Amino acid sequence: MRHPRRHCVAPWLLLLSCNAAYSQSNVSMYGVLDAFVTHIHADGAPPVTRLDTSSLLASRIGLRGREDLGGGTSANFTLEIGLNADDGTAPDANRFANRQAWIGLAGQLGEIRLGRQNTPQFIMNGKYDAFTSATQASGWNNLLGAPPRADNAIGLFSDIGGIKVQALLARGATGGAAPLDERAANRNTHLAAEYSRDDLYIGANWQAVRTLALNATAKRSTVGASYRLNGAWTVYGSAGAERRTDGALNTRIAQVSAQYRFHPQASVSVGWASLHDRVAGAGHGDASQLGVMGRYFLSTRTTLYGTLSRLEQQDLRNSFFLSGAAVVSPGAQVRSPLPGGDIRGMQAGILHTF
Repeated sequence: MRHPRRHCVAPWLLLLSCNAAYSQSNVSMYGVLDAFVTHIHADGAPPVTRLDTSSLLASRIGLRGREDLGGGTSANFTLEIGLNADDGTAPDANRFANRQAWIGLAGQLGEIRLGRQNTPQFIMNGKYDAFTSATQASGWNNLLGAPPRADNAIGLFSDIGGIKVQALLARGATGGAAPLDERAANRNTHLAAEYSRDDLYIGANWQAVRTLALNATAKRSTVGASYRLNGAWTVYGSAGAERRTDGALNTRIAQVSAQYRFHPQASVSVGWASLHDRVAGAGHGDASQLGVMGRYFLSTRTTLYGTLSRLEQQDLRNSFFLSGAAVVSPGAQVRSPLPGGDIRGMQAGILHTF
């Protein structure tokens, strides 16, 4: 049931349309609609079959703009509003532009952005995972707890000798959590570097997220790469670590995956991810996942996709579920009530971008 988080989306669409009409020269409107049908069976729970949204990509409507200020300098902004394509409601009861809301200046030395922004880890995830860190099939997405966005953030971007570097300094909430006061106790820091040349991509990220309520800092670091072997095969690999300063979290995660583009309009991806938990006790234990995804590109904007997934949990672990790009409905987050319970799922969906 989603009634507590239902909001009217229609006025948002009207507002976006009006703004775009007044500034067509330097403002563009874009969007994504993603909906899917899924069947999930978790050990110890009845099977669930439902229609949901935002698995391969998060459904959204956005505005992005750029003004040339001369001398190689420009003013830029992005406003991005998530929505649920299955029932038209909003996925975040706390925010209007829940995905991105920032304004910035760019020049020859780089760019600075102010506002709610994607974290570097979120940007990188899709670059070193064959599932683009999305759909139920992505073990990397399901097992890694990194937040996708940060409120009240200052983002710094530059290119140093062909290496893209990014720093994100923020005070407030991350992800879809309720907004927090801008105080030092609610701070998070993100540092990242990326390198790409021809068929090779390499990325690394470090982040530290602290909240007053937690009274501890969650630290995460990841490194990943992808390499296109030929016109058909691309292989991916990544590894990471997560820990909390109070000792409640200490895990290691790794994944390997590959994509085979066997036809100009079709591809298949397969991958395996594993998490090792170094903390014992209630709610803790190792986990692993095997996933397969097929995609058929009806056009450059419309894609059909389907996945098969099996997520295994061990010892007392039962916290994970088969997720996706932005699957936020509690009814879609099917967990096993049994310690060490496994979860199996399949889905079929359609994605359209504009």
